[in-house]
Amino acid sequence: MVAGSDHFLAAIAAGLTQLGGEDIHVETNTGQVRGHYWPAPVTAGMPVVICPGFTEFCEKYAGVAARLTALGHDVLIIDWPGQGRSGHLGELSLSVHIDDFEDHLCAADALITAAGFAARPVVFLGHSMGGHLALRLAARHREFARGAVILSPMIAPPVMPVWGVRLLALAIVSAGFGRRPALGWQPTDLADERVFHERNGLTRVRKGYENQFVWFDDAPELRRSGPTAGWVRAAYESCAATTLNAAWMRHLDVQILALTAGDERIVHQPSTTRMLPCLPKCQHVSFDGARHELLFETDEVQAELWQRIESFLANLQP
Repeated sequence: MVAGSDHFLAAIAAGLTQLGGEDIHVETNTGQVRGHYWPAPVTAGMPVVICPGFTEFCEKYAGVAARLTALGHDVLIIDWPGQGRSGHLGELSLSVHIDDFEDHLCAADALITAAGFAARPVVFLGHSMGGHLALRLAARHREFARGAVILSPMIAPPVMPVWGVRLLALAIVSAGFGRRPALGWQPTDLADERVFHERNGLTRVRKGYENQFVWFDDAPELRRSGPTAGWVRAAYESCAATTLNAAWMRHLDVQILALTAGDERIVHQPSTTRMLPCLPKCQHVSFDGARHELLFETDEVQAELWQRIESFLANLQP
């Protein structure tokens, strides 16, 4: 399916970049999973696998993919199981559910193979939850992973302590309520969620904030809101075993560019600060005052962010 066939009229009117490749689909244990493969006009760099964050979807990364393909990188974007056009796995259609983050990794493996990237050196680029998964994929595919760019990575989810959340989530899942919304979470109303507030945790930029919701005017089926108890359990178990594990982090010896927000409120910033130095080949840049959605931040932040990303990609050895 060619991306433009969906006719995102509201998104086009808002000036949002449209996907320029084609969707690909694979069958996994969670059902059909969608990816978007966008080859560069002239391939001059390593392929980049884009790992979106929690609730996100391929279209949101069209602008990132367009920039990368213009630089000569073939791009694959993933709709994680339970997100975007990769199905609904929770009891409520808006809830994001996964039993185990291994299901995300297996879906990525299948899409990487389907896109023809499995035999090529690749770079993983991930935001938030996608940053966590980008690190796990880089470790999983050490033989062909050349680097990872992680933006506001979920080294740990925001609620502490980790052991307490793990115990509570395990109890809820064991009681058979894993696919229900997590305690304290209910799907939000889109009309309320899309209203910009100065103290929101995503970005200081009104347009950057509001544009993220325009996609739902054309394709409401892309929207998700809030985790299930099962997702919470899976996320905390994954983080405890990997990104909160100093030995695991020290063993990940690929080149990493970590870009973080100085005013971070969505993921647990103290864990990020503590654990990033464990990565043996990590360049860490923090943007003072910036919030979680660095790709939708001020022009100054975006200019430096892209200068850092482009320099990092250019200096990686295939």
